[in-house]
Amino acid sequence: MANYFWWAGPINKILFASFWWVFLMIVILFIPFLRVWWWVFFPLFLSVELKKLYLWWIRWDFSYGKKKWVVLEVVPPKEVLVPLKAMEDVYTVMWGVNFNQANWREQWCEGDLPDAPGWTSWEIASIEGKLHFYIRVLAQAKTSLETSLYSHYPELEITEVPDYTKNVPQNIPNKEWDVYGEDFVLGRKPEVYPIRTYEKFFEPQGERISAEEKRIDPLSSLLELMSKLGPGEQFWLQFTTMSVAENDEPNFYREANKEISKLTKRPIKHTKTFAEELNEMMYHLVMGPKKEGSGEKATYKWTESTKTEAGEDKELLLSPGEREILTEVEGKVKRPIFRTNIRGVYVAKRENYNSAHRTLTRSYFAHFQTNNLNFLRFSTTTRPKTHYFFRTSIPFIRTRRQFRNYILRFPPLFPNRRGECPILNTEEMATLYHFPLKITGLVAPTMARVESKKGGPPPNLPTE
Repeated sequence: MANYFWWAGPINKILFASFWWVFLMIVILFIPFLRVWWWVFFPLFLSVELKKLYLWWIRWDFSYGKKKWVVLEVVPPKEVLVPLKAMEDVYTVMWGVNFNQANWREQWCEGDLPDAPGWTSWEIASIEGKLHFYIRVLAQAKTSLETSLYSHYPELEITEVPDYTKNVPQNIPNKEWDVYGEDFVLGRKPEVYPIRTYEKFFEPQGERISAEEKRIDPLSSLLELMSKLGPGEQFWLQFTTMSVAENDEPNFYREANKEISKLTKRPIKHTKTFAEELNEMMYHLVMGPKKEGSGEKATYKWTESTKTEAGEDKELLLSPGEREILTEVEGKVKRPIFRTNIRGVYVAKRENYNSAHRTLTRSYFAHFQTNNLNFLRFSTTTRPKTHYFFRTSIPFIRTRRQFRNYILRFPPLFPNRRGECPILNTEEMATLYHFPLKITGLVAPTMARVESKKGGPPPNLPTE
């Protein structure tokens, strides 16, 4: 039925969600016995809207307006021999830095967001074929990020730079510039199923091949594609991570426990509802206890108030595929998780616009697809394309919103900070965004990199 009533969602969002109190007041004024009490209902309805306005002001105009953000450019070395678990540890550190569960006073008096108050944006930008790694973070979290990166990657060069998104007009699309963007979400529900992570990209032959040959990096294919952009073309890829805990996403952990119980075939205890208990009581009053057997050996038994669904809790009953899925689901739940916004934006001058370059991220995310687990696909909700009505105005509005949200690092459905934001853990993020293991091929001449290793002064260096 949703396909036939697709128009009800926009009408509800634009009309009823904002002016519900007006419609209720009209109904009250038309009912005689309620009309005399309008002075009670009007302040009540108004207080609800005033609450929304106050929270919006103190959170976004007051608190968020005072936050200072910095953009850091990270220049990686020509080759990174540190395992990707180091990058996973960096995400774990930043999860703790940005996590904060605000209490009532912090929310209402200081303007802290109720969940995921801080976030970090991990970005890769190709500016006319020149590749750059950027990280946008709160100023107070800059030191923690740099310390974590340098501890694992001492050869990196980290520099604070101006925001590269300000180098193009801020009202794109316009007569000279065009833009196309896509948000990405998990293609399988529930989200407890992970994507293919970096541990699956290692050659299983052990020591029979060299260490370099064992390391397979899907990021290299993306960098190769992004390095082919020409003059007047830019491609930006963004991963915005918001730290959340079990209290912020209870449905996620509830679904995880449900899937784990389903995969392990554990007995599921089902407690009867009030309606089932009432039906059972009426049955006993009319029919009495249930009879089993006949004659002298007949027995009478009342039905139990709880029942257990059949199931075998034996590990041997799990097939190798089911055991693998169970391991991956449990592995995703045990790590810190982020509510993540994944967005790719292609910006180009109209005379240089190449439609083949606007969907580079699709081929990159195809590396992480598995049939038994999860995969990434573009969001049809925010994609700037429509097949029905307003085929010109709707793509224009969505495209401009896409571009604005990228610059502000806001989620796709802002102010809704949950919709179209998949839940990924630190291992999945380390798989999607990390520093290239080896810079080769077409990428080498188009990417800034550290050419020499850094080292400390010798211990016997004279000080005078």
